[in-house]
Amino acid sequence: MAARLGHAAPSITLRVYAHVVNQQLVEAAEIFARHVEDVA
Repeated sequence: MAARLGHAAPSITLRVYAHVVNQQLVEAAEIFARHVEDVA
């Protein structure tokens, strides 16, 4: 991914986009939790 974006190293990509990935993980966990609560 780093090369595709033109970044010299993967660490640059991680630094730039880590907050986006972390937010998506939080949102996915919240959606999953809602579905589990609906089934229970």
